[in-house]
Amino acid sequence: MKKPSAPLLLESIRLVDGQAPLLHRHQERVDRSRHHYYGKGPSLKLAEVLETLDLPSSGTFKLRLLYGARVEKWEVLPYSVREVTSLRVVAADDLRYGRKYADRSGIDKLFNQRQDSDDILMVQREHLTDSSYANLALYDGSKWYTPAWPLLRGTRRAQLIDEGILQPTIIRLRDLFHFEQVRLINAMMDWTEGPTIPISRIAGV
Repeated sequence: MKKPSAPLLLESIRLVDGQAPLLHRHQERVDRSRHHYYGKGPSLKLAEVLETLDLPSSGTFKLRLLYGARVEKWEVLPYSVREVTSLRVVAADDLRYGRKYADRSGIDKLFNQRQDSDDILMVQREHLTDSSYANLALYDGSKWYTPAWPLLRGTRRAQLIDEGILQPTIIRLRDLFHFEQVRLINAMMDWTEGPTIPISRIAGV
């Protein structure tokens, strides 16, 4: 039975020439979220959903699925990687985004604090979490690390951890200067496509 407080959820799925390379990881997240809010109800099979949609057969696009007990809305949007060359640290102690909610108003309020920076670097209780739209990867000159406790555990992050490219670790704000750069990662960008920002371009540290 649906819980009264069940919110509208979102999946942003990368489409490349009509295929969804990370679909199984999106499915895992959908399963976890729906089980949390709906218990052992009928499953929502993303592969079956995609088969019913008129999707472009060439090019790179973003498929946005809004869902709850069922798919409520979908749209396909052209996608290009956002240019991000600077970040600003903002405190996000009160923000809760453990599931991929359609309502991003809390994140949007924090994003509006970026001043002259391109995006934000969210910190909870002095620990790094995410940017406004991506998980974080930090490079220390030899290895790549990712915060152990992001607000949302993204599908690309999960893939990169499984492949041994990223190592989860606790990263405090004061640890930033042990790193050379931070890369933004999400499902819509391949590993090498994510904006990479020098630590010197992070304001508010």
